[in-house]
Amino acid sequence: MAFAGLSAAVWPAYCCADDTAGKININVACHCADTVGQDFCTVFKTQVDKSVGYRLADNTSGYGMGVHFACVDMWNGIDDKLNGRMSAVSVTFTIYSDKLPGEVFEDSSVFRVGKDKVAEMSQQIVVALGQLVSANSNFFESMRAGAQAEPAPSSEPSSEPSSAPSP
Repeated sequence: MAFAGLSAAVWPAYCCADDTAGKININVACHCADTVGQDFCTVFKTQVDKSVGYRLADNTSGYGMGVHFACVDMWNGIDDKLNGRMSAVSVTFTIYSDKLPGEVFEDSSVFRVGKDKVAEMSQQIVVALGQLVSANSNFFESMRAGAQAEPAPSSEPSSEPSSAPSP
């Protein structure tokens, strides 16, 4: 019985590990030196990585959404006895694509995160991310269609005439 429970808990992580079709790339950049902010960022990345609809991306190649966090300890320099209890977190959402000149601003917010609310607040940002992905679904569908329609580069010379002017 214990083996059945263990296999059921582990199996989903392996069954779909290669199923990345339709997932949106999410690149997360964290600039959080305080402990609550670092914990928040780690939990957020874990939630994105485990999600059904997103793939945690190491860079902004291809297309997807960027999530940029900047955090500071709210009590640092005010009441050092309270350090490590609450962080002010700024989040900026961007859209990126190899077809754009850089990341395009989508939305931003600033909020407080207490050390006991890291998981809850992180989940709220995942929900906000989902709303932005949904609002930009046409963009992601066109990027996906464009990526599928582009032929793979070939080293063979083309028999098709070139539209480039001849010298």
